[in-house]
Amino acid sequence: MEPPARPRRSLPTALILLLSALLALVVPAHPAHADDGSTSACALQGTTGYLDEGQQTDYTRFQNPIGTKHIGLIYVDFPDAVGTALPLTSYYDTLKGAEDWMWNASYGRTALDIQAPYAAWVRMPKNSTDYGWERGFSWSTHQVYVKDALTAAAAAGVDLSPYDMFYVVPTATATAIGHTPTFVQDPAAPTWVWNPPTGSWVLVHWAVTFGQDMWHWGYKVADHETAHTFGLPDLYAYSGDQHQYVGGWDLMGRISGPAPQYFGWEAWKLGWIADGQVSCLDTVNTYTTTLTGLEYGGSGYRLAVIRTSATTAYVAESRKAAYDDSDACATGVVIYKVDTSTATGSGPIQLVTNPDAAAAGGNCTTLDMQTWQPGQWFQDDTARIRVYVSASDASTDTVWTSKW
Repeated sequence: MEPPARPRRSLPTALILLLSALLALVVPAHPAHADDGSTSACALQGTTGYLDEGQQTDYTRFQNPIGTKHIGLIYVDFPDAVGTALPLTSYYDTLKGAEDWMWNASYGRTALDIQAPYAAWVRMPKNSTDYGWERGFSWSTHQVYVKDALTAAAAAGVDLSPYDMFYVVPTATATAIGHTPTFVQDPAAPTWVWNPPTGSWVLVHWAVTFGQDMWHWGYKVADHETAHTFGLPDLYAYSGDQHQYVGGWDLMGRISGPAPQYFGWEAWKLGWIADGQVSCLDTVNTYTTTLTGLEYGGSGYRLAVIRTSATTAYVAESRKAAYDDSDACATGVVIYKVDTSTATGSGPIQLVTNPDAAAAGGNCTTLDMQTWQPGQWFQDDTARIRVYVSASDASTDTVWTSKW
């Protein structure tokens, strides 16, 4: 459902002149201030109990994204699906690009170190058809698969202890293993695997168990799934039009999207953007903020956030055709609504559409064109907020955010 908001067309000339005259009265961008020494007034708490867009991630369950993540890649085959004759390096090479993509997306704050410690197939104890590999299968069913794969790898001599998480890659002949889900630990039901190389037990926290869709999505599916271990929800819809919420503007939505950089809100949640780079408007006021393109590293504001309730906010960010977004269909300001009480797959982030956005064409969908240009503004009368785009250049966009 669309939020009760009313997007408006470009401001009349007279109003633009009036706003320009008032610019000297506009308060400069307000840095997100700390609450309890760690969060800003715009850092909303999640309420779903699992994957959501809340800033306070439970790192007793999820993986802290900052730093190097050592990933053990394990190749598995099955009694009914013997390892393909394809070189094992073809599987590794298909996923290796995830390292550079994540490094760029995180501004160098998160590194994936993907290693293949055993250059041969590890035989699973059951047929591929016996693992119940269906969408929506239970966590315990998934746990059995992960435990079987890593137990077999350890028995073959792989030392599991150096790794933060695992990528389990099936042979291309295992057609029953179709999709790629992520295994996230449940502290109440720990997954222990005996590790003969060290003569000790290893606690398995996280794993991505790839399916045959990896050959369709390529390495970006590894970045998408690994982000689930960091606590990010899915932004595509679990029912209806799969890409109705964000189109191709975020990897957690459409993996093959033209501009799949994680939204700035998520980069903030992951610790890649600091509080000082967020212009937070949580009280009645008007701020002007020059936003640096989300794709670029360095200092400067990245987000203009207007908090509208305990679990909702509007966010404006600048998107440019660079780095992970080099194929972007449109550039400018992207505006979206965040609701941290909305569960994964149900639209915790939804784009605000612009009636004056450029037309879709080619591989670009209507949502892929949803940027806002100078002289255009969006207003939600119910929430009593306004976002006005006043200027743009090759690497920045300037917005005025108001709350009344």
